[in-house]
Amino acid sequence: MADFPAITDVLAAARRLEGVARRTPLERSEWLSDAAGQEVWLKLESAQRTGSFKLRGAYNAIASLPPEARPRGVVTASAGNHGLGVAWAARALGVPAAIFVPESAAATKRRRIARYGAILHEVAGTYDDAHHAAEAHAAERGLPFVNAFSDPVVVAGQGTVGTEVLAELPEVRTFLVPAGGGGLIGGVGTVARALAPGARVVGVQTEATSALHDSLRAGELRPGPVAPTLCEGLAGDIDAPSLALARRVVDEVLVVSEASVRRAMRHLFVEEAVVAEGSAAVVVAALLEGRLAGAPGPVAAVISGGNVDAAVLASILSE
Repeated sequence: MADFPAITDVLAAARRLEGVARRTPLERSEWLSDAAGQEVWLKLESAQRTGSFKLRGAYNAIASLPPEARPRGVVTASAGNHGLGVAWAARALGVPAAIFVPESAAATKRRRIARYGAILHEVAGTYDDAHHAAEAHAAERGLPFVNAFSDPVVVAGQGTVGTEVLAELPEVRTFLVPAGGGGLIGGVGTVARALAPGARVVGVQTEATSALHDSLRAGELRPGPVAPTLCEGLAGDIDAPSLALARRVVDEVLVVSEASVRRAMRHLFVEEAVVAEGSAAVVVAALLEGRLAGAPGPVAAVISGGNVDAAVLASILSE
């Protein structure tokens, strides 16, 4: 596979994931369509195994390893959801996994990673600190490092979200996607450019997680903000491959406020009975802020995950 996945790589990933990843619901949101003034469909990756889309790329990457490489294991870094995906996939395929997370990772995600049997390393500091520690660990031991967002095999797996949307909603005109390191939006964008070339691909980040937005605007890598965020899955820096892919397949990245994400999480629960973590609710925040006014519809908004700590959700619902 080249530095960027091709549509053939995404279609191969879809075959590999058949019977493994759930084909998650794509549902029209009457409430959000009314609120946004345009037809909005929700792609509920919160209903995926492990609670997020990350299983797709993780399983595709580990299943693609040569058989002789599997017994030694894999290493990765994660804010939580990618680690869950790697841990689940590694257990399913009989591959040892070491997963590095920042100490600030959601407690529910850390518990579940350990429950799947992976070796969990908690690192002081930010996601980027965990990422550097994981890379060093992999290099010292000569083990494959499964990059959460710029490994083309991982990106190809994430792109299967886009193929599922198009299979059910071929008339989609805007893909609205949470954007962190760029793996999900890069995969969905790859699908859109190949199979729905007239559709727009729009990413969403928050003011505290805006590395991709800032880098695209500058035309070169910019470090991510270091600030408290409800969207830990979108936090941290991006790398050159992710930026290069985004420049090819992403039309725009929007930035919303952390406060609007909290509101979106609350409304998703109340209006749609959907539990969404902050990193997923950013797309609904953008719609509620009117940031997609005038964008062609239908809009397919990817609710990328639902792994939120109970105490956080309870606090938001009580506001």
